[in-house]
Amino acid sequence: MSKGNNNSISMPLEGVDSEHCALIVDKGLSKVKGITAHKVELNNSRAVIDTDDAIDVVPKAVKAIRDLGYDVATVKKSFPVLN
Repeated sequence: MSKGNNNSISMPLEGVDSEHCALIVDKGLSKVKGITAHKVELNNSRAVIDTDDAIDVVPKAVKAIRDLGYDVATVKKSFPVLN
């Protein structure tokens, strides 16, 4: 995810279980600066965004979705530190 390359990112959605909810999320994503295109796939429970700056835009998109009362499934990874 580097600047200057258009990336398509799928974000798994939680709590988006109707067309009305999908429209709310879609409208919320339209206000996030840096997203060049987006769509909410209700049947796949995900949002797909296109951006040139994923590192900066993805956290903003996640925050926008969470601020609307929905959630994005995230994964935390731990890496061992070797000496």
